[in-house]
Amino acid sequence: MKLVLLSGAGLSAGSGIPTYQEGTMSEEFKSFFSASEAQALQILQSHKHIFDGATPNNAHHECKKIEEFCRAADIEFQHFTLNVDSLIEKANGTTTHIYGCVNDPVTVVNSRFSEASIIDDLIWSQDDILVILGVSDNGYPIGILEANVLQAGGQVINYNIEHNSNLFCEQIIGSVTDTLKSIEVTSKLPLVFKELDLGKYKVDTYGININGLNYVVYFSPSIHFYNEMDLLEDIQTFIGHQLTHSSFEVKFDYEPNIEGGVDTQFKAPVGPPLSLLNLNVLGLTLCSLINIHKNQYGGEFYTASAAHSRLVRFYNKLAKQYCNTLKYGHWLEINLNEEMYYVIKTH
Repeated sequence: MKLVLLSGAGLSAGSGIPTYQEGTMSEEFKSFFSASEAQALQILQSHKHIFDGATPNNAHHECKKIEEFCRAADIEFQHFTLNVDSLIEKANGTTTHIYGCVNDPVTVVNSRFSEASIIDDLIWSQDDILVILGVSDNGYPIGILEANVLQAGGQVINYNIEHNSNLFCEQIIGSVTDTLKSIEVTSKLPLVFKELDLGKYKVDTYGININGLNYVVYFSPSIHFYNEMDLLEDIQTFIGHQLTHSSFEVKFDYEPNIEGGVDTQFKAPVGPPLSLLNLNVLGLTLCSLINIHKNQYGGEFYTASAAHSRLVRFYNKLAKQYCNTLKYGHWLEINLNEEMYYVIKTH
């Protein structure tokens, strides 16, 4: 399984970089292709200030988040871009420049007449996902690429400012800057949750890695989980809804803690605490997994408890940052037995 991004001019248009259509209309663009190598370098250098002054927009940062989730969830990730700007790199993401990058102008000049065979040569498989970001048919023959992915049993999602009648895939219409949401993209991944048999009930688990630390995320059936804690009635009273087999309690723990049993449960890893950046990746990964689990298992309610005071601020931030993106009805905060609980109502 792999997730591949193919980005074009529409990704960087929100940062003030000219689109493919705008560029091809200029006389300088035409002369760039007819000029000698030295002249082409001069033309590129004369426009380099446009690229140097541009800053990443929201879509570039969402690409970075998709990459971070894939890395944490052990999903193969590749990003190919037709753009010569370095905005993905400025957003701390990684990408392969099909036509070179202005950071190394010679690569752009040398790619003037090359074909984008690097992505044409990809081998697609079932469960693979291709996400096309702001690429027009004029910039690249995406119809052929789409056909290859669909024929292999994969998925294609196309983000663009207008509908493409030549494509058969799901299309998200509008500015990529406004429409691209990493959680919505990762929700398409058909992840395989491992089933943990606890005797009385079974738990769905998924392993993740954050900055070299292995964690396990648990999705336990709420009715069994809270029955064991004698909290089911209290939780249902606060929610105002009876929990069902479509309700899940979400937990995560450092993998070595699990081996130590009850004595080491939910203890912080030894060593320096996770940086703010890594905590953001952890939060994004947890919320993405909730969304994926919801899509696969039809979850109606997801509850999570910050059993330790050091986690309360972390959960508060997640509740504020992701409840709207996840499109859940609400994320309630309740307090039982001096523990902080959060409840997501999905529909």
